[in-house]
Amino acid sequence: MIKRMLKGFVVAFVFLLGLNAANADDINIYFGPKGGFSPVNNSRKLVFSDNISRKATLSNSIKYAFDKLEPGSTAKIAMYSMSDYGCLDAMIKAASDKNVKVLLLLDGVTSWAKESRDKIANVIEKGAIKAKEDGKPFDFTLAAVTDKAMKRNKREATLDDGTVIYGTMHEKFGIFYAPDNPVPHSCFNGSANISVTSDQIYGENRVFFDNQPAVARQLAEEFARLWNEYSEVVFGEWIPEKYIEASPVPGYTGIVFNSEPKNELELTRIDSELISMIGRVKPEGSLDLGMFSLTRTELAEAILLAAARNPNAKFRLLLDHAQLNDEDPKEGKLGPWLEKQAKERNISNIQVRYRFRKNAYGYDSEKKKVGLISYLSLFWHHKNLCVNNNELAVGSYNWSNSGEFLNFENVMFFNALYEHNQKIIDAFKAEFEHLWNSEMSKKMADGPKKGEPQTVTLAEGKALHNKMIKLLSNKNNQKVHSALDREAFKTYDELKKETKLSDKNLKKALNNLVSANVIVKYAKKDVEGYSQAD
Repeated sequence: MIKRMLKGFVVAFVFLLGLNAANADDINIYFGPKGGFSPVNNSRKLVFSDNISRKATLSNSIKYAFDKLEPGSTAKIAMYSMSDYGCLDAMIKAASDKNVKVLLLLDGVTSWAKESRDKIANVIEKGAIKAKEDGKPFDFTLAAVTDKAMKRNKREATLDDGTVIYGTMHEKFGIFYAPDNPVPHSCFNGSANISVTSDQIYGENRVFFDNQPAVARQLAEEFARLWNEYSEVVFGEWIPEKYIEASPVPGYTGIVFNSEPKNELELTRIDSELISMIGRVKPEGSLDLGMFSLTRTELAEAILLAAARNPNAKFRLLLDHAQLNDEDPKEGKLGPWLEKQAKERNISNIQVRYRFRKNAYGYDSEKKKVGLISYLSLFWHHKNLCVNNNELAVGSYNWSNSGEFLNFENVMFFNALYEHNQKIIDAFKAEFEHLWNSEMSKKMADGPKKGEPQTVTLAEGKALHNKMIKLLSNKNNQKVHSALDREAFKTYDELKKETKLSDKNLKKALNNLVSANVIVKYAKKDVEGYSQAD
């Protein structure tokens, strides 16, 4: 209680110093894939210190942040997944060339995260050796949140079959300090991992706050909590972080963390903040949800109740492809459930669309059947809620039970009451509207449309789902489709050699797949061949 009172005094004090002190130029948003779907977003550029202008992509946003740092600065990054080695190189270069102190905290709970962490440690070690050979400084520490730490803090759950699962460090943020300054000046946060897929393939976001200690301090508090209580060193020297409590400040973006103690017995809840926000939909207002994973019933129910209370308001939900596949009730995917509930309750002001990719299907070796392979679906990975076009919630938090109770997550809250926030809200709306209005292409032309925004209704998606299952259940169709995995471009002769199909069977399979708009025939550098269509 005393802690909350002290935080209140701090907020009040800063409020008196100056409401709305933030500047619109100090907040910038970056999107994936390749800068975003909307032309408004993907046309932007960043000018680096070498005077070269580069596209404002997620990857370049990280490189740009390290490029701008003064010699002797400090950078602290907490990241669920990291596979963009170009960004890692930028961090290593800053550490060796500008004496930037880097603390990198990764998730280390899952087996793939452990493998990734070890690869990253090897690259950092090579950077350290090179810096020593060149007589340069190198202060770089890599640590990871472990399953042991999660177990110790009771962030675990036992499934019906007895399997024990652990929460993950699912946050994706960074903070920056000027030389010899204990207070961070800038930071970033969002849905995007520092990965090639986030940069090039998935629908993602990352918000940068420049010269905003009021925001950066909130993330610094979270970093210290994760670093001190949950991490183990992987490379370098682990030194405890100084822990300084911070609170949201009026006029600046507030961030809610579910790792933060509310009191001696409870942790802060994220879902309660979102339910409160949903409850603020106006009678003639709107709710737009862009969500990767919607499996938490309490949040879906809150939308249904708000829609019933406000029949003249518009409710639009844009969900990931995987939400269509609700055949396994244990997975608790709620897109189709919510639509069914709305119909049963005579709620007519809810619309739901799903991002869709035909080439997200293939043979599942684990289930021994054709089905949706989730990692091929070009994720709609946003986790954003916009209410009345003037409030926005966005962060790492999927609307799921694991997001609420097991993982470390956060959500940022933007309110257009403060003028500088409107730019971020408008940028998100541009992405949402562009994808919402992008229907499936009836016919591919002039080559593949990889990563194109395509959305479908539930009925359209179910029909396409069943069509893809039937199409790829044919062994010959499956062989050709498998040969054209991902970015492959292959000629007829190459496909014949690889699939070992007769001319008759190969031609039939190609015709089936082209007719279904699953693959496309086109000329690449005057050579005729085939690729996946979307």
